[in-house]
Amino acid sequence: MSVEYKLNRLDTSGVGPLVDKHWRELREAKEKGMKVAWSSGPLFVYSYATPNMASHFMAGYAAYCGGRKMADEVLEAAEKYGELRDTCSYHRLHTGMMAMIANDWPVTDPRVILPLPDLLISGRFCTEMSHYMEAIYRRFGVKAVIIELPVARKTEDLPRIEKYVTDQVKETLIPAIEKTSGSKFNEDNLRRIFRDWKETCIIRNKCWEFLKRKPALWTLWDYGVSIAPIFYAMGKPESHAYYVNLLEQLEERAAKNIPAVHPDGEKYRLYWDGWLPWAFLGKFLRLMVPHGAIPISGRYPWEFFPYPEDINPEADDIIHEWIRVLYTSPNRLAYHDGPWGGKEHIEKLLEEYSIDGMLFFSSKTCRMWNLGQLDIIDKIERKYGIPGIVIEGDMIDSSMVSEDQLRTRIEALLEMIDARRR
Repeated sequence: MSVEYKLNRLDTSGVGPLVDKHWRELREAKEKGMKVAWSSGPLFVYSYATPNMASHFMAGYAAYCGGRKMADEVLEAAEKYGELRDTCSYHRLHTGMMAMIANDWPVTDPRVILPLPDLLISGRFCTEMSHYMEAIYRRFGVKAVIIELPVARKTEDLPRIEKYVTDQVKETLIPAIEKTSGSKFNEDNLRRIFRDWKETCIIRNKCWEFLKRKPALWTLWDYGVSIAPIFYAMGKPESHAYYVNLLEQLEERAAKNIPAVHPDGEKYRLYWDGWLPWAFLGKFLRLMVPHGAIPISGRYPWEFFPYPEDINPEADDIIHEWIRVLYTSPNRLAYHDGPWGGKEHIEKLLEEYSIDGMLFFSSKTCRMWNLGQLDIIDKIERKYGIPGIVIEGDMIDSSMVSEDQLRTRIEALLEMIDARRR
């Protein structure tokens, strides 16, 4: 008799009010006389710390729109406005939203309409980021600041690149933020954010330990939903409170031996590479769980500062400290995001989380993540015997997501795992 697997999700309902509060405050910012910055990449922290400025993390808006089931409507507006479907869906989403405002087009859920920005900040990891900043500047006249964030090919390159990025931030970004906001950049506020955020991330890491257990007590998707407090509520009390509650839930599950998958835990522990499919989290999971498969870890969710204890809120140069975290600290986001450091990082995750198979998500929207995927699969399979497949799709654009493809490739991966277990 076959086992009937069912998901036992954590209670992550606390994320909803927190996320709604963030976007509501952003929508109301200009009514309160504040300036608004839109930021792509990890440099949003500088606008977060600035008095008289509300900040919007552009990838976060995509996840919010996708979660509200509004992405397709806004993307259709972008296409109507002249955007090509094959370009970055995050780019098209913002263009579509601004086109709705400029042309007074109707929208089903007005909560996805944000105030037009006074400043665009691009921390450019991929080419698309500068493209959509340039496009918004050209079409809507919004000032854009582009900061290059080179991904390192070798670890010895990291110190040199770190200095280059720090100089850009100090000489270009901070003056632009001060000029736009009309207020002096507040280093003490940045330190406060780092202190509170560091404590939250340390608790978050304690939650990660429960993913290492066999059977796992929660899933990568549960954590994906829980990323929001790390960004939206960065340095705010509600972020800390959310993760304290999450940890308590996991400790209770551990005490009562309650797994993430009923009846007795997962059959397949999967690694997920690439962005999470924000608008289709349920769709993807429903194709895995009936087989007893769940995603356990992934390079993208683990890029968010896996070594928070290394963050120093009391650093002499607090502006540089954030760049150090990206480059030469153990976190090394700008190394692990590339295919060279990525393989090294993935190998570590495979071992720590006892992974059986790998799913690599190839997206037209984030081409940087696609670099080297097939090579990484090939090298890891040869070295560890862990099979992997590539799934093609998008995080928010339903026209690029094929359920038949997902089902076929997931089932093929599980068959490969079974064959190697015999």
